[in-house]
Formats: sequence, C-alpha cells, structure tokens
Amino acid sequence: MTSSPPTISTTVENRGIYCGLPKFSSLISGRKAIVFGANGISGSYMLRALSQAPERWEHVAALSRRPPTSSQGIGKNVEHIQVDLLQKPEEIAKILRDHELQADVVFFFAYIQPPPADDHLWSNAEELARVNGTLLQNCLDALELASIRPKRFLLQTGAKHYGAHLGPVHSPVVESDPRVLIEPNFYYVQEDMLSQYCRQTGVQWNIVRPAVILGAVEGSAMNSVYALAAYAAVQKHKGEKLVWPGDAWGWEKELTHSSAMLNSYLSEYVVLNEQAGNEAFNASDGSPFTYGRLWTQLAKWHGLEFTYPEDDPTSLHELTLQHKPPRGFGKPPTIRFKFTFLQWAQQPENQQSWKELAEKHNLKGNPFAPDQLEKTFEYLDFAVLPPNSFSMNLAKGRKFGWYGFVDSIESHRQVIEELVAMNMVPPF
Repeated sequence: MTSSPPTISTTVENRGIYCGLPKFSSLISGRKAIVFGANGISGSYMLRALSQAPERWEHVAALSRRPPTSSQGIGKNVEHIQVDLLQKPEEIAKILRDHELQADVVFFFAYIQPPPADDHLWSNAEELARVNGTLLQNCLDALELASIRPKRFLLQTGAKHYGAHLGPVHSPVVESDPRVLIEPNFYYVQEDMLSQYCRQTGVQWNIVRPAVILGAVEGSAMNSVYALAAYAAVQKHKGEKLVWPGDAWGWEKELTHSSAMLNSYLSEYVVLNEQAGNEAFNASDGSPFTYGRLWTQLAKWHGLEFTYPEDDPTSLHELTLQHKPPRGFGKPPTIRFKFTFLQWAQQPENQQSWKELAEKHNLKGNPFAPDQLEKTFEYLDFAVLPPNSFSMNLAKGRKFGWYGFVDSIESHRQVIEELVAMNMVPPF
C-alpha cells in the first residue's frame, strides 16, 4: 500500500525554454549555500540558478579545485573559494573557517573520473568508488570540523544508480528500484556515507539522479553536446554529410536527457521544500526524445545533408555486452553500428580538420587532444549508441509539486549556442 502524497500547492512560470518552474514565496530569503564541485557542468549551472535569486540566496560559496572558467550567468552573491577535496579534512575545514562560511544548504557535485581499467569509460569501478567516496567523506568530515551544519545536504548522483551504464534496466526507472550489484557502484558508497552523516547530525538529505546531462562548460570531457557539436562542425568543414553511425533501432529508440539548468532548478526546489526532506528524485527534461529527431534538426542547424540508418544489416558491426542485463533477465544486449564516434575521432583527417577550425576561429580547448579524445568521444558513444531505451518515472517529483520541463532538442540547440559563445566550437 502506497502512502498518500503530501498536500502541496505550487505556482509555476516559464523562463525562456524552461517551463513549469516553481515560483517561491518572498518569505524565503537570506539563505546561504555552499556548492562543492562548482566548476563542472552541474555545479556551474547550480551557480547560475542560485544567481538568479540573490534575494533568496544571500551568499553562495562556490568551491572547486580550479578557479572558475567562466563568469557567464554568475551573480555578485557568488564567492569562489579554491578547495581540493583530496586534501585532509582538517585542511579543508581550515579553509572553510578562514572564510567564515555557514550554510543553510550544501550542494555536492564534485566528481573525479579515474583512468578506465579496460575498454569502457567506467570499467574501473573499484577506483571510482574509492576516489569519489573519499571526496564526499572528506567534505562531510570537514563540515563537522568547521562547525558547519546545514539544514539540507543535496547529493547529485545519476542514472548509473540504476545500472544504466551496464545495459537494459527496468524502464522507466523509479527512485525506489533496488540496487544493481553486478559491480561496485560509487553512488551507493556515497549514498551510504551521506545517510550515516545525516543520522549522526540530524541534517536532512536529498539525492537527485539525472540521466545524460546537457550543458556548456569548459574543461569537462564527459559532455555529449560538445562532442556532437564538434562532430557536426568537422563534417561541415569537410563538406560531408552528417552521417548517422547506428542502426534503425538506435535512431528511433526513446532516451532520456537531463538539462543541467533544469536539474539545478529542481535541486533548488527540493532543498527549499520542507516536505521533501530525506527523499531522492529522478531528474529529467520530461520530454520524449530520440536521436533520430535530433539528427534531422542538428543537420538543419549546420546547413548539412544527413544520412538515415543503413538498410543493409551486413554493413553494420555488432558488439554484444558480456554480462547479464542489470534488470536481471534476458540475454546480454547487442549494439549495431556503422562506426563509433571514438573511431571517427581517431582518424587523422578529422583531427586535422579540427585543427584547421581551431586556428580559423581561435577556439578554446581541444576535444581531439590525446588526454581528452577517448573520454570525450566514448562518452558520446555511450549517449547516442546505448543498446537499450531508457526512461525515468517522474511521478514522485510531481507528487511533491515539481512540474518543470524542457524540450531536449531545444536544450541541445541552446547548449550549442552557448558553446559557440564560449568559443569552444565554431559558429554554425
């Protein structure tokens, strides 16, 4: 028997391409926040969201290992503080004390991607768990040492919580789905750490779980839109079509995306919702999406012709995953593709084309650099060519008064425009 949802009344508004966003009472004011991992896709957009309401968020401490790469959308209520979460908790606590920080809310987005153990991006599962568990534990210990005890602590994890990186899952995924124990999962390590901290301190927690995140930020290799925009730019530079790499199933299967800006609006909403304490929420754009729909638009934006999926199955390669699906039944899935984006990016003519574009437009960053290429384009393969469909049930968020949504195709367009404005990809 399920419990009745809380009684909640929400007034909503549209802001640009984002629709159904909550309007907050003017009585919610003067709050203080700390954002750990403020330089990544999620952290930087969280800063943007909190910057839009300086009357609500009086002071936002943006903590990251590196100085901020961009001030786009960042308000005067944001103060950057350089912190390395791999330092000892005592050293981190001293930095927090020296800046006299206090917080009503802590947002945690810090993440380290260790080198893979073999041929897939998250294959080094034990090291992922060790290093990212260390980041969070050091943060929690430092907060206590610095006598900072927030009312709410929000941890962002993601769809890997459901085993989405390992193959077919029960779809749509629901927040209460059981853990997938095929291999170690650093999200479980972090959730257990946060749960213990909250039991000991009385702090309430929230967990937000997005899927593939859409956003524009410098220095983040795991960014599917950046890699996709680079692919389109190079194809245009060579005078070639926007070639679809997969089969018809890949073209038409429904997937879920999670725009970083919308994720941030959701995160702000749940931490300010008194009835949403100690709850986890799926985070997605809430709009049906296929890469086939995006492909035709991506080609149109760049003035390119495009190809549909190959009709001849003999022209496709096959790759069958080696482990049992996370959902617990069925055969291991098979991916069918003409080429992978990683293979495409490794071709010298494509690297040369990007070099020419970078020189012509004085571009920042290089997704084809030796230390970036593999994780950049392998992540795009993960996003575009998964062996299965994936969707998130958003009913729980609705029951707590969250109605935000955005068209994922419009979000792709906006992110690419931001990447152009940041001089990371050529104008299109």
